[in-house]
Amino acid sequence: MVLVVFDFDHTIVDANSDIHVNKLFPSDEALDTAEKNRAQFDCWTDRMQETFRQLHKCNIKEIDYIKNMQEMSMTSGFSHLIQYLSSLPNSHLIVVSDSNLVFIKTILKHNHLDHAFKDIFTNPAYFNKDDQCLIIEQYGQQTCPTCPSNMCKREIVDKYLRTKFSERVPVLFIGDGHNDICAANSLKKGDLVCARSGYRMAKELKKQEASDEKKLEADFFEWNDGQAIEDFIKENWLNKF
Repeated sequence: MVLVVFDFDHTIVDANSDIHVNKLFPSDEALDTAEKNRAQFDCWTDRMQETFRQLHKCNIKEIDYIKNMQEMSMTSGFSHLIQYLSSLPNSHLIVVSDSNLVFIKTILKHNHLDHAFKDIFTNPAYFNKDDQCLIIEQYGQQTCPTCPSNMCKREIVDKYLRTKFSERVPVLFIGDGHNDICAANSLKKGDLVCARSGYRMAKELKKQEASDEKKLEADFFEWNDGQAIEDFIKENWLNKF
């Protein structure tokens, strides 16, 4: 058995879904107003709730969000990578993301990939039945002093490994951002961390390695597209198990 953990924004999709939704504002003035209002919140999830409130004032409905999400492009090679990994007999794929459940489910379904994932860990979201305003809630975390209050990916992966499998299984972790680093640093020898080249996760992990601040126990691979990951794991990782 292998646990495969995917980040979402700038990993499965080649953009940030929380930023992409800004295209729904009908004018620059409306976007500027939203940006000023959400600046008062420290937590990104709370900022997004304010964005959704402002979009609601602009009469943006569920169908508009769906169309907006369906416009987003998959990162090159990731559709095939996900299909390949999910086809392996002992693979177990999950998403761990600081986006939200509405965006992730909409995009995966649109790209016919929703069947590939066993679980999705992200900020809960739903449309209010009365007025169709999109509501987002913090996923929440209790144990990490360095990650934001709404999510620690290390906490999620550690708990999943403890509760889902009878013994420790190898982990393949694929991400790009700063909030992927805590989870990457918690992985063990034999696991594999795949960080997107040129993005914050890869830069910070390489800086960390060079400074002897902390050494990754897991193997490390820097990727530009899904095909590179697929080729690497076929040649260098899967044959270990």
